[in-house]
Amino acid sequence: MQRARRLRLILLVLSGCILFSIHQQIARWFQNPLAQQEFDFHNDHHRHPGIPVHDHGDGDEEEEAGDSDGGLTGPSSAPLVQLPFFCQSHECAHGKWIPRQPPFESLQHLQTVYANLYHPVWSGCGLVPGTYPDDDEAEKTRLKGQRLVDVLNWEWAPDRGVVMEYDTVDFVVRMLKSPGGLVLIGDSISTQHWHAIYYTFRHLNITFASNPKHLPLAGVPNVEQFVLSKNSPMTKILQEKAGVPQSRMERPFFTLLEEHMGLDENDIRRITNAKPDYEWKHRFRGVEGWEDHLKWLAMPREGEEESVTEDTLVMYNAGAHWSRHELAMLRAPTYAEEQILLEESYQRLIDLITSRLSPIEQTSIYYRSTSPGHPNCEGHHEPYKDMADARHNEQNLVDRLMAGVSTPGEKQMRNRWDWDLFKPHNNMWNLTIQSLMQRRPENSKSAKWHYFDVWDLSIQRPDAHLNPGQDCLHWCLPTVFDDWTRLFYHRVNLDEGRAN
Repeated sequence: MQRARRLRLILLVLSGCILFSIHQQIARWFQNPLAQQEFDFHNDHHRHPGIPVHDHGDGDEEEEAGDSDGGLTGPSSAPLVQLPFFCQSHECAHGKWIPRQPPFESLQHLQTVYANLYHPVWSGCGLVPGTYPDDDEAEKTRLKGQRLVDVLNWEWAPDRGVVMEYDTVDFVVRMLKSPGGLVLIGDSISTQHWHAIYYTFRHLNITFASNPKHLPLAGVPNVEQFVLSKNSPMTKILQEKAGVPQSRMERPFFTLLEEHMGLDENDIRRITNAKPDYEWKHRFRGVEGWEDHLKWLAMPREGEEESVTEDTLVMYNAGAHWSRHELAMLRAPTYAEEQILLEESYQRLIDLITSRLSPIEQTSIYYRSTSPGHPNCEGHHEPYKDMADARHNEQNLVDRLMAGVSTPGEKQMRNRWDWDLFKPHNNMWNLTIQSLMQRRPENSKSAKWHYFDVWDLSIQRPDAHLNPGQDCLHWCLPTVFDDWTRLFYHRVNLDEGRAN
């Protein structure tokens, strides 16, 4: 009997200890702001996408003094501070556009924010033909400026998490810590993005020389290589922050290679199975030997092993020019069969580019998804309200594109632009990159591939194109490009483990 009583007493004490331990663990979990943040997200994110908030009830109940956090306090009994969390790489590109807070009140206000000492400040976006007086240049200029204000008065908000603030100085320092900095490779839309990025440098009085004579490809068409100005006080600050030797400062930190197709004539003939007698009339912009120059840029240098340790960053795109309109050798009895030929050729392009660039060591290559065009963009004056709205309104893309012209020849040309294949081509890159990285050995020194998605945020901006009614493919500067840059900066920090 006494043994039974003693056993029950022992079990009772053990049960109490276990319950006390569980209670303490739960209390500690809720005292952790990150855990509390995650808990609140599941309850509140449907009310305020992107930034979780505390639930303070409906306002009818009074809180007792000293109990504003529901009784859950940290060791100092201070209320928990609700901090926003960063979106992860697969989350940042999914969201919607929200009104900028505070908004730009006027063009003068906008230009004050974007002011710099070395570059003309942004002044306007193109207008829809017929919506302005031809004989009143002052009014036309005013309307262009107002349109720029209107398109920049929106900002991207991910559905989950937030995007870190873009830090120009930190970005340039990161470029200097790699052998080749940041290299943009692509068509005229990549060139627009390059323009928007280097404007952010000018904004902070970061000065540079373009294509100094000591560099390979200096003076070659379609190449821009920026080397920081030697005598600028800002250059000295950037070098000190980066902790790199003078030899690194002699090379580019930011480069553009305007390469529309990514391949030369011989490569294109081969992957499209062009007939030997096909007459080559194409005048694609390109840089002969661009892959070799990229290897030179990314090559580690002797004497820089201790400080220039990061990967050279490459943002690559091969998009809009890969169409039946540009590749006239792709002929078949029907449009559908021609598109199949284009898809097959495009996969060969992807395989060829990835095989050539993958061996480059100490390099991170981001394939930037091709952004969409919007038929009839002149009819839009604000973003779509969300992605569902964009999907609904951007159906039947080719039919709407052809509806804007009247002659059979014009309709055929627009059909062959293949805007409807931009997204499938993006998916082909995404799948290939996933496969490449799954097969890449963990200790490999070969290039790391990433898919950088800007599709959702771009397709929701039919209002932001360069010249509505005339050009619904290119974008008004800087509009969506500023958000691409901020997302890219965020993504690089995530991938390299600095987004804490």
